[in-house]
Amino acid sequence: MTTIIIILLIISQLISFFLIFILNAKIAKFKDLELRQDKLMEEMENAISVYLLEMKEENERFIDELTKLSKPQPNESYNMANEQINKRISDHINKDSVQLKNEENNGNQKIEKLQVIPKAVAKNAYIQQQKSHTSNREKLNEEAVNEEKQQKLTETNLQMTSPTLKEKIVALHQEGKSIEEIAKITQKGKTEIELLLKFNS
Repeated sequence: MTTIIIILLIISQLISFFLIFILNAKIAKFKDLELRQDKLMEEMENAISVYLLEMKEENERFIDELTKLSKPQPNESYNMANEQINKRISDHINKDSVQLKNEENNGNQKIEKLQVIPKAVAKNAYIQQQKSHTSNREKLNEEAVNEEKQQKLTETNLQMTSPTLKEKIVALHQEGKSIEEIAKITQKGKTEIELLLKFNS
C-alpha cells in the first residue's frame, strides 16, 4: 500500500514539474512578445518623428520660398483703367467745386442735394425685375415642355407608320421566305417566329 502511495506521489510530482515547465515556457513567450511590441512601438515612434521633422522642414522651405517671391505687378490695362477712373473722379470733383464757388459768389448758398430714390419706387422696380425673371423662366419651361411633346408626337408617328414586328414576319412568310431567313432578317429566334406564325394563321 505504501508503495502505491509513493508511486502516486512521484507521478504527481512529475506532473507538477511538467506543468511548471509549460507555464514557464508560456511566460517566456509572453515576455518575448512584449519585447517585440516594445521594439515595434519604438520603431513606429521613430518613423513618425522623422516624418514630422521632414514635414516641418518642407513647410519651412515652402514659407521661405513664398516670402522670397515678389508681389505680382498689376497689368498695364488695370493701371490705365484706374487712372481713367481717378481722372473722372477728379474732374467731377473739380466741376462740383467750381459750381459751389460760383453759387457762393452769387450769394446763393444752396447746395444741390443728391437725388434720393424713395423706398417704394426701389421696391416696385425690384418686384418688376423679379417678375420678368420668373416669366422668362416660365417661358423657357414651356418651350422645353413643347419640345418634349413634339418629340413624343414624332416618335408615335414613326411607330404608327413603321410596320410592327408581327406584320413584318407575316409579310416575309407570305413572300415565301423560310423561318431561318426570317430569323436572320428580324434578328429573332426561330421558335419565336414559328409561334408568331402559328398564332397568326
